[in-house]
Amino acid sequence: MTFSKRSEAAPPTSFRIATDDRPAAARVFMAGLLALLLASMPVFSTSLPPLVDYPNHLARFSLLASGGNSFYAAQWTPLPNLAGDLLVPLLAQLMPLERAGKLFLVAMFALFVGGAVWLNRSATGYWRLWPLLSVALLYNRSFLWGFTNYLFGLGVALCGAALWLQLEKARTWLRLLVSSVVALICYFSHIAAFGVYALIILGLETAPAIGELRARAGMAFWRRTAVGAAQFLIPAVLLIAWWHSAPSGVSYGRMWRKVDTLFSVFDNYSRPFDIGCFALFLMLFAGLAWHRRLNLSQRLIPALAILFAAYILLPAQLMSGSGADHRIAVGLFVLLIAATGPRFPSRRFARALGIIIIAVLAARFTIIEATWLRADRVYSADLAGIDALPRESKVAVAFPPDGVNFNAIPVLHLPTLAIERRDAFVPTLFAYPAQQPVTIKEPYDRLVDTVPPTLLWSAFMSSDAQAQQRAWPELADWDAVVFVDRRPFQVPAQPCLRPLAVQPNFQVFLLPKDRSCRAG
Repeated sequence: MTFSKRSEAAPPTSFRIATDDRPAAARVFMAGLLALLLASMPVFSTSLPPLVDYPNHLARFSLLASGGNSFYAAQWTPLPNLAGDLLVPLLAQLMPLERAGKLFLVAMFALFVGGAVWLNRSATGYWRLWPLLSVALLYNRSFLWGFTNYLFGLGVALCGAALWLQLEKARTWLRLLVSSVVALICYFSHIAAFGVYALIILGLETAPAIGELRARAGMAFWRRTAVGAAQFLIPAVLLIAWWHSAPSGVSYGRMWRKVDTLFSVFDNYSRPFDIGCFALFLMLFAGLAWHRRLNLSQRLIPALAILFAAYILLPAQLMSGSGADHRIAVGLFVLLIAATGPRFPSRRFARALGIIIIAVLAARFTIIEATWLRADRVYSADLAGIDALPRESKVAVAFPPDGVNFNAIPVLHLPTLAIERRDAFVPTLFAYPAQQPVTIKEPYDRLVDTVPPTLLWSAFMSSDAQAQQRAWPELADWDAVVFVDRRPFQVPAQPCLRPLAVQPNFQVFLLPKDRSCRAG
């Protein structure tokens, strides 16, 4: 069985813009660059991107860039979650940390969209504007949560799959070398991105392997299998020898959640508009499929099927990672875009559809930009409260039991920026041995669990006498408390909490060092 790229080529009425490859590549590149500039505007127009986990990541990057502080130390091990941890501190040696973090986000965008375009070119044989539709997926819920290492790795996986196809006729040693480097980058970026890459490669090799088995070409089949599997050898050794995930178990959500998670790829700030975008996306693909104009790449169909099966079978919680299936949904949609080269009835229809897509994207990014600018105004006041803290403070954090949730202007991890801005100790910093290359120095590591955020919230906000009796003696070792919630709140006034900054969702208090307050 042979797989000719030209056999899957679309006729002139597709989004293919020229028969000559070089002009087509140049035009797609320019269009992609403009699309990325539009998508990056919210990132550069704000001082702090409102991504749930991003402040926590930024605090850790600052420690890695400086080598640590009085409370934290860098501890490098070959973890499968290091994309930003490796790149941002390196860039921070050349520019301010905040700018380095933003460049990492834009690089993630470029890999994501560029990978979709390149994979589409490798699978279908032509450069097209069509895969630039992947720009619509950039501000997905995984990104808004701040799962940036995974999304960076997903972009690498898409580029790696394109390279795998491009080098199919190359020398075996070259293909193996390049693919091994890609697999290693995916592994170090994020373990889930590495898994997606492995599934895509498995899908790409399924059809030709079946063809070789049917043709009784046993040697060719085993050679293909060996070359495909060899690229994963080094990551497999690292995974077995060094990485030990925290045992958090496996949990499945309700089945309807799988449908909701698909929608989350489009869901950000305006529910009616986002539902409309999701519906238009599904209608576009369903309509093209119904009229037999979708033109799916035969080589990528097995990869799509395998990734969809993984999405259905994966749990919501796996080992130490949350949203395992949530992450797969993004990869599934971008792979669907990369696998198609639609044939439209006419050039006029294609241009009209292109104009509609551009208009919807412009509206989508306008909503995102407005929300991020509003978040920037809120963060300006909150960060002023952090900057008022004494240097090298030990800052406890309080939030309600349902505080770990998504909202348009997240403040959950904002207190961790006191690590970067005031060299503080904040117990909610991500410093898990199986996930981050940062460790807490002794004796401060014992402080992390003394005053859990939900306990502090109950003690001060719910008048829980038992929580108060437990919390006050422990607070003797702390200098300040930051209260955060996604809803406006008011901490009851009391002499043992001295307000430093009070905003609707973010309030900072100093703790006096007198005996009466220690007793509660």
